[in-house]
Amino acid sequence: MKTFVTIFEKCENIHLIKDVGQIPYFMHKIFQYDSIILTVKNDKYYPYLESEVKGLKLKFIPKIKLGRVSLSVIWYLIKYSKGIDVLHLFHHREPSYVYSIIYKFMNPKGHLYLKSDKGYRGLLKNDGLFANKKLRHKIRSKLFDISIKYIDTLSIESINGYKFLVSKYPDYKEKFLYLTNGLDIDGFYNQIPLLDYDKKENLIITVGRIGAKEKNNSMLLNAISKIDLNDWKVLFIGPIEESFKNDIDNFYKINPSLINKVIFTGAIYDRKILLEFYAKSKIFCLTSIEESFGFVLIEAMSYGNYIVTTDVSSAREITEDEKYGRIVEDDIGLANTLNDLILNSDKYDKLSIDIANYTNKKYNWKQVVTLLETHINTNE
Repeated sequence: MKTFVTIFEKCENIHLIKDVGQIPYFMHKIFQYDSIILTVKNDKYYPYLESEVKGLKLKFIPKIKLGRVSLSVIWYLIKYSKGIDVLHLFHHREPSYVYSIIYKFMNPKGHLYLKSDKGYRGLLKNDGLFANKKLRHKIRSKLFDISIKYIDTLSIESINGYKFLVSKYPDYKEKFLYLTNGLDIDGFYNQIPLLDYDKKENLIITVGRIGAKEKNNSMLLNAISKIDLNDWKVLFIGPIEESFKNDIDNFYKINPSLINKVIFTGAIYDRKILLEFYAKSKIFCLTSIEESFGFVLIEAMSYGNYIVTTDVSSAREITEDEKYGRIVEDDIGLANTLNDLILNSDKYDKLSIDIANYTNKKYNWKQVVTLLETHINTNE
């Protein structure tokens, strides 16, 4: 059995249902790798190991660091690299490059995979992977120049980001892989089935850390106050920032008629309950200032939700250039869009199932890791 080791020192239970856990889990499930995440123990319990990613293993290491680099990881790589067929690293940071060099020195035949997690706009802004404005950026850039020679697969989550990397670093184009993030959609549907549009409720939902500055939730509140919801409800799902509670109170004072139509659920940690909300809602709204990749967008789309979002990095690609949603600039545009969707919701009956089918085809982790495994085998 081949071994797939993911290094992610900050792994918490929640990461097991994100790309950190899902990539090694599906490499195990579909291609029978012995998949391990190397991490510091950040949670007392990891219940998702049994309920969501059964067969994935965690290997705990002590938190012993020299600057940004983990001495525990270095020791592990020196001792075990020869038995690691694929080493999986995250992010363009100094530790990733140091670990890359050590791994390939110890195991030249091993496959080194780095997942970028870089937004296209950031690449454009920096004219590359690094800003090169500070000393640490320059050091990072130099380390990249060394380690890229050892990296076998370097994936990027957006097609525009992939094209940029190929043009910026043409000598390494064979190493680059466009690999989107994904979802365990089959697992979703086993818990909560996809509903026909006529079984859904007149619900608009948003999911995230409610009131966090980057989530810009006040934009949705402002838009709601400008439209007639009729028999629709709006749900804000997620933990509420303390600083945002005054905004909520003021909203209800100004709009007392909406107290039973605009609902703040608080945090929902039970995945099944969250999936129920996705399943029965019709519209998903994202008002973020920026997102590297909108996981919540594809979660909502897997249940046929029509997307209304700000122009975050992933928005146009995820919505297929607004085929499956609309991109808005401000609260007035958001209000007009929501008003139109509420008044004409019956038009989106067939589109709802198209959205779900598109998402299942493009963003199912089974399809995503199959592309990764093909690239690994091609570059052995």
